[in-house]
Amino acid sequence: MAAKKKKRPEPGVPEWVVTYGDLMSLLLCFFILLAAFSELKQPREYRRAVESIQEALGFKGGLGQIINKGNPRNTMINRMRENATMAGDKASRAEINEQNVPGRDQTVTALHDGSRWAIGGGIAFEAGSWELTPAAEEALATVAERIRGQHRKVELRGHSWGVADLRSGLDYRELSFRRALEAERYLVEKQGVRAEILLPVAAGNTEPKAAGPFDVGDNTGNRRVEIVLTEQTLSERHPNPEWQGP
Repeated sequence: MAAKKKKRPEPGVPEWVVTYGDLMSLLLCFFILLAAFSELKQPREYRRAVESIQEALGFKGGLGQIINKGNPRNTMINRMRENATMAGDKASRAEINEQNVPGRDQTVTALHDGSRWAIGGGIAFEAGSWELTPAAEEALATVAERIRGQHRKVELRGHSWGVADLRSGLDYRELSFRRALEAERYLVEKQGVRAEILLPVAAGNTEPKAAGPFDVGDNTGNRRVEIVLTEQTLSERHPNPEWQGP
C-alpha cells in the first residue's frame, strides 16, 4: 500500500501573522504616544500635540472640536482645551478693578529691580581695613573694563565680618560702607567710570559668604566688596541722566 503524500502548505503568509503584526504596530504607536505625552509640561504643548493628532486622523476644527453628535463636558480633550485657553503663550495676569489712591505724581517712578549680575569675584580687604591692596586694585581694574560706558546702575556692596573687623573701632555697617566708598573712589578717579552709575551699599555683616556656628569671624572671604550690575538704567532713576542743563 502506497504512503499518503503530505499536503503542501499554501503559499503566502498565514492570516494570523498579519493580524499579529497589526496588533504589535498599534501597541508600538500607543507606547510612543505615552512617552511623547510624558515629556509635555505646559498646556500649549498639549494643544499642539492634540492638533497634530487631529490633523493626522483627518478631524477638522480647533482643539477639542471633534465631530460628535453628543457634547461630552468631562473628557480629557475638553480639560486640555480649557487649560490651554487659560494659559496661552503668556503668563496670566490678575485684573485689579480698584482705583489707586491719587498722589502728588501721576506717573510711576519706582520700577522693579529686575535681574542682577555679579561681575568678577569679591574685592578682598585686610582685617579692619578699608584701604585697597594692590590685588584689589588689579581686580577693580578688570571690573572697570566691563562697566565703563554703562548706562545701568552698578551696586558696590561692602561687607564686613568678625572680631578682626571690630578691632578697627568701627561697627560693621560703617566699615563696610567705607570699603564700598573706597572702591567707588578708585573706579571713578583711576579708571574713569561714571560716578552716576555707581551706588555704594553697606551690607555690614548681614550677608557672609561663610559662617559656621563657632566661627570667630576671621574669614577673609567675608571682608569684601561685591560689584553687582543691575537692569536699572539712569533714565529710570534720574530725571536728567545725562546731567545736561542746569
